[in-house]
Amino acid sequence: MSPVKPRQSRKGNREKLMSAALELLAEDQSGLSGISLRRITKACDLSPPAFYSHFASMEELGLALVSDVGATLRALLKGVRDADTEASVVAASVDAAFSYIRGNESLFILIARERAGSSALIRAAIRNEVRQIVEEMASDFHERGLFERFSLPEKKAAVAAVVSLGLALIPDLLDLSRDSPAEGDALLSQFEYQVQFILS
Repeated sequence: MSPVKPRQSRKGNREKLMSAALELLAEDQSGLSGISLRRITKACDLSPPAFYSHFASMEELGLALVSDVGATLRALLKGVRDADTEASVVAASVDAAFSYIRGNESLFILIARERAGSSALIRAAIRNEVRQIVEEMASDFHERGLFERFSLPEKKAAVAAVVSLGLALIPDLLDLSRDSPAEGDALLSQFEYQVQFILS
């Protein structure tokens, strides 16, 4: 009788499937809807039944990727909000978020494409993650006495504008960072200046 595989193996297979999907997304311009389940399972040497033991559909895999991105970004941003000054909070937040984005290009190609993709569920999931980031940042700023010139609703509106601007920046930033890192850095510096202006 074959031994039962440990739980860690199942978790490892889930991560393999998600990583394979991201690698294929980086090559395929059609987005998640253009990648077949069989291509993903073949890329990580697993069977279609192995896929279905983790995800009910390709859409569910996309939702898992979006959820992971949101959770990681929220944790990174929360970790830098205890900086000494408002300017240093902005600088640290921009650096934390965009270092993660630049280091996970395939993941953010997915986010950029699926924001206008065919799956209403994935579009809604991205909006929900954005909403959570905005709510948490604005609430933390309020509790820590940052940007006191704004009321809490005004902070939420300002942070929402900043996050929306950052999302729009991602495709250009990834292109420039790949072809000319110095131009990518200049774009980020400009974005940080825009954020300071919005929150001033």
